[in-house]
Amino acid sequence: MSCSLAYIMRPPAGGQCARSTLILVQLLVLVHCAAGYNLDQDHSMEFSGPSSSMFGYSVLLHRHGSHNWLVVGAPVANSSSIPSVRSPGAVFRCEITAEHRRCQHMHSDVLSCGKTCEADSNHQWLGVSLSRQPGDNGGHILACAHRWKNVFYSKKDSQNHKLPNGVCYRYGNDLTHAQPIIPCYRDHQRKFGEDYGSCQAGISNFLTEDLIIMGAPGTSYWTGSVLVFNTSSGGMSVYLDDETGAVSFGSYLGYSVGAGHFQSPASMEVVGGAPQYNQKGKVFIFTVDKSMLQVVSEVSGKELGSYFGSSVCAVDLNADGLSDLLVGAPMATGIAREEGRVHVYINQGQVKNLVGHNMFCLFLHKLTPGSDAYAARFGETIADLGDLDDDGYPDVAVGAPQEDDLKGAVYIYNGRRDGISPTPSQRITGSTLGRDLRMFGQSLSSGIDIDHNGYMDVAVGAFLSDSAVVLRTRPVIQVKASLALPEQIDPQMALCRDHKNPTVCFNVTVCFSVKSRHFKGPIDLHYNLTADLLHKPSFPHRFYFHGNGSSNSTRGRLRTRHGQLACTTHVAYQRKDVRDIFTPVQFEVSYSHRESHNQRASSKTFPPLKPILQQSAGHQNTITNQVQYSPSVTPPSLHLNVVHYPHLLSTQISAGECCSKSNTPWCPYRKLRSRQPPRLITRPKHPALNSGQKTSMTLLFNN
Repeated sequence: MSCSLAYIMRPPAGGQCARSTLILVQLLVLVHCAAGYNLDQDHSMEFSGPSSSMFGYSVLLHRHGSHNWLVVGAPVANSSSIPSVRSPGAVFRCEITAEHRRCQHMHSDVLSCGKTCEADSNHQWLGVSLSRQPGDNGGHILACAHRWKNVFYSKKDSQNHKLPNGVCYRYGNDLTHAQPIIPCYRDHQRKFGEDYGSCQAGISNFLTEDLIIMGAPGTSYWTGSVLVFNTSSGGMSVYLDDETGAVSFGSYLGYSVGAGHFQSPASMEVVGGAPQYNQKGKVFIFTVDKSMLQVVSEVSGKELGSYFGSSVCAVDLNADGLSDLLVGAPMATGIAREEGRVHVYINQGQVKNLVGHNMFCLFLHKLTPGSDAYAARFGETIADLGDLDDDGYPDVAVGAPQEDDLKGAVYIYNGRRDGISPTPSQRITGSTLGRDLRMFGQSLSSGIDIDHNGYMDVAVGAFLSDSAVVLRTRPVIQVKASLALPEQIDPQMALCRDHKNPTVCFNVTVCFSVKSRHFKGPIDLHYNLTADLLHKPSFPHRFYFHGNGSSNSTRGRLRTRHGQLACTTHVAYQRKDVRDIFTPVQFEVSYSHRESHNQRASSKTFPPLKPILQQSAGHQNTITNQVQYSPSVTPPSLHLNVVHYPHLLSTQISAGECCSKSNTPWCPYRKLRSRQPPRLITRPKHPALNSGQKTSMTLLFNN
């Protein structure tokens, strides 16, 4: 499911659930996190718009037929179609190909709006928000201008009664024709602030298969509201504050909107953020009940001025069929100031409340800062990316557009069985892309596979540099590796010859098989095999490769492909002076992937991207196995010497000394020290034992 983006027009910086039970999961951003996972940064595509137009304030990936589009909002751009209007803003469509970066202006205007309506599109901020209807071949898209005004009464009464109702334009999937929607217009409404007079509809918007959801934060003196238009029935549902006062004046309800399956996989609930509720913020979840929206759950912010609820995202992180909820608080302050936070609420499903009614509970895991960068605004935007890393769980992106001195950053988090990864799998900054990008991460979009390699790609806006960037996703390869060793080592069985000398040896077999949902080309895996990782530091490695007696590691390469098993065998040789036969002999294989020169392009338009090995939680590109020496290595002619020493004696015979005295080619000695209480010694024969001292004895096993 897609996520709403709250495109911000920021004001000056300045036990038991109420309706759901809460527990917290935390997003932790590490400054030195993964250098890169599978969003490719080497082949990013940048699109530019008119200078100082805020091109990139909103972005949207869209497909129609064989055409892939990047739709971009530029809220303060001038319009080529209506040059008499001052900075109305514009929406651009940019076809995504390998050769071209051209963007075209998408025309829209309000020709008529009602008998008591006269349009004023000056400074309307067209492109403040964008959303797309779900569908394989592209549905409608919605572009809004929340500062569009009705000036009919201001001209008639010669008074300042401009009504900022806001307007949204619904484009067909071919992006040519635009139908205006003015949900807050009322022919009798003439007073600013009252009811829908200044509702500013469209500051946020979200589309489902049959619902158009628009935020209207200026409704009823900025109490705010969420407006839902059903395209199937033609009916409108709204949230109106009642005598309960669930939403207080000045809450800005509708600043962000979204939708998800919270009560059941078949239901559809609407989400609305109110970042100014009690100055701490709150997010409401509604059911659509005919013409009204009913509150069924809510989650609250805890910190003054954090703007909790300015961005929301409903996504099924743990793939259980129920939507979970991410809430941004980009102005939250921790170590520095306005670093930002993201709160993650995991949906635990339906329970019964105290009066026996069904309700669903959201459990909040712990709250964590982003990178703790000063004024990063981590959580300004949150987007559902789909399953980027091919592990069966959706992933999300979080924008921090003011991080790194306004250059901006985007963090990728991976969904998993218990909710979400605590650390990001990837951090992408505007500066690392090699361009002068600023406010990178202000807007995010995904849901379209532009190069047809089976993975959804991502668009990121950087409006302060009038830019938008498209990042393609690399295919993910799942590797199953095995390391086969003998059941045990018999140090008296010299089956090999090294420099014509009999040598103990055995085979070490390395095998790889790979699996990929979409990539079927050859995969070259380069590996490093290391022997005897557990050897004692005071002794050399007991095994070596290459037959030269010097190296305990070897390298190799195996080529395989989807569904095939590839194996190779190496011979491990034992050194002749092995003294430790009791520590297991551990082998390790680490592996990596390098690009094959025979990879075919997945598209006629785009060069293929190098696949990457899966790096999901708990997965490492290393395997180990170990083998023990045979327990019956001592010859039948065992002779046991028991020598008593007083415990205070400092000189003892070492295993090495015994080996040298016994003239054996290898030493299977084990040194055992045992303390014996005096009461167990009935007939001591050593004079030192008569004093009652505690004693020790060293048992040396030899031939």
